[in-house]
Amino acid sequence: MAASSAMRQAAAPANEGFSVQLRSLGIRPTVIRLCVLQTLAEGGSEWLGGEEVFRRMLRRGTATGLASVYRVIKELEKVNLVQREWERSLGGARAVHRLWRTQPAERTVRMRCGGCNASVEVVDEVLHAGLMRAAQAHGLPAGGPVTVQLACVQQDCARCDDAQPQAARAFAVSAGVHAGGVVQP
Repeated sequence: MAASSAMRQAAAPANEGFSVQLRSLGIRPTVIRLCVLQTLAEGGSEWLGGEEVFRRMLRRGTATGLASVYRVIKELEKVNLVQREWERSLGGARAVHRLWRTQPAERTVRMRCGGCNASVEVVDEVLHAGLMRAAQAHGLPAGGPVTVQLACVQQDCARCDDAQPQAARAFAVSAGVHAGGVVQP
């Protein structure tokens, strides 16, 4: 039991700001809540699925269950500490999360690999305006943040191969998905 307690102490995040935030919202700052917040903070602008948050917490030595991680993420969403977005791919859609950002979403452009879902966000008014004009020219609704789905041009990308089942990757290549990107306003 002492080893478990020591492991939890080692896994507790150094950022006391999360404890203060949780207390100000009337939420008890448990080890799991603090570690979920710390894991999302370490991800920066990267969107993480619940399973990835869980794996990263386990690598850091936080003993917890996947259901607890999902419960805490949902709880933190309700108090606007965590954002959720739906990531679409050939296999369907999955929820991904990150800490709530205060940057203006209207000028944000998110570029995402269609194979492994790796993404990066940039705030670029000129790029955003150009993408909005292209969306409007093709009859798509324009406004707000933009996601550009890019295709991995590497035939043997280890990152995409690990993230996507072989059958789905073969379908994507045969369907010509690798030849271009999709603009989603």
